[in-house]
Amino acid sequence: MSTQYDKIVAPHNEMRKLPGEVLETYNMQQAVAPYIKGANVLDLACGSGHYSRLLLSWGASQVCGVDISRGMIEAAKAAALSDKVRFVVADCSIPTKFDGGPFDIVFGGWFLNYAPSGAVLANMFRNIATNLNEGGRFFGVTAYPTQDPRRFHETVLEKKPLFWDRILVEPMMDVEDGISTRVTADIEPEKVQFDNYHLTKAVYEKAARDGGMDGQLLWKPTTFPAGDSQIFAGREKVEEELAIYMRMPHFVVLVVEKGQS
Repeated sequence: MSTQYDKIVAPHNEMRKLPGEVLETYNMQQAVAPYIKGANVLDLACGSGHYSRLLLSWGASQVCGVDISRGMIEAAKAAALSDKVRFVVADCSIPTKFDGGPFDIVFGGWFLNYAPSGAVLANMFRNIATNLNEGGRFFGVTAYPTQDPRRFHETVLEKKPLFWDRILVEPMMDVEDGISTRVTADIEPEKVQFDNYHLTKAVYEKAARDGGMDGQLLWKPTTFPAGDSQIFAGREKVEEELAIYMRMPHFVVLVVEKGQS
């Protein structure tokens, strides 16, 4: 996996203040709420620790954050306010048993979208399964599930729906199981740009099973907090925009259980 994030720690943190990112965080909190109390959590591709800290504040007993970027891990350690969260530099695409496991929850906020193929994606799920308790759950934020990622992003570029206006995702090269994409975020003081992948829905689901995640798999629909001014500030025709957005949301929460033998 790339260490492209070493040079963009500060501007990447600014992305978390965008309205779409606030919506993402809200949906993830709703998803993990029934399971987070007292949970031992592994946060893969943790970046600068945004979700690691949130997971602890939401009720986790302890969190281990892992990322391949040394710069991100250094920033995560600097921002940590509790000895119940720790951080490790490692490649999350390689199955590795991390200290403190097995874990009740494995979390991956924008982790799976760095897999360039179904084979690498299966290895990521294998890493997840290796570190989960039986009956444990993986919660991930990733790209919208579709069988035609290129057409999806071409439609987004044409329609420019709600929450996509500050984040440009360009479809780039075709790869075996989907496409590569280039993400540009229009934030201050400088734009942020990085590359990842959008593989097909079928590849995601097969990779989960091939990687040992054999329990229930659920693509959770995006929900909206009622009357949240931070998310909808300055917007007109909100209902019309939401209708368009729901056909092409910029993220989805994926939940996969590890079955019990």
